[in-house]
This record gives sequence, structure tokens and C-alpha cells, in this order.
Amino acid sequence: MPSQRPAPSRSPLNNDMLVRGVILALIGLILIIAPHFMGSSPTRDLFTHAQIPAWFSLVLGLAFMGQYAKQRLKYKRD
Repeated sequence: MPSQRPAPSRSPLNNDMLVRGVILALIGLILIIAPHFMGSSPTRDLFTHAQIPAWFSLVLGLAFMGQYAKQRLKYKRD
């Protein structure tokens, strides 16, 4: 008797991927945009020096959201 795989369920892990992606993208956007609205202060310098991690966070967040969308489309077609 051939074994059948059960249909993939909508796992909360998939939703976690979307939530993580949104949070990472928001953190990245805040770190990139915030120095433009801040006055001259040590905090502004800190945000300015965090540009590389900010871009990494933004790209990683968008990648997580893309993975979520890809999985959702895959399960929608099946």
C-alpha cells in the first residue's frame, strides 16, 4: 500500500515568517529614515553608523516576506 503524504496544513510557522519579515523590514526602514528627521545629536550619529545593518535588515525582511508569498502561492495552486 503506497504511503500518502498528508496535505500541507497552514502552519503557524509560515505566519511567523511573515511577521518576522515585516518586523525586520520596519526596523530597517526606521534605521535608514530616522537620521533624516533627527537633530544633531549622538543618537543621530549612532543611527547614521547603523546604515549597513539597516540595509541588511530591510533586505532580509523582504526576503522573508517573499518566501511567505512563494509558499502561499504554492499551496494555493495545490
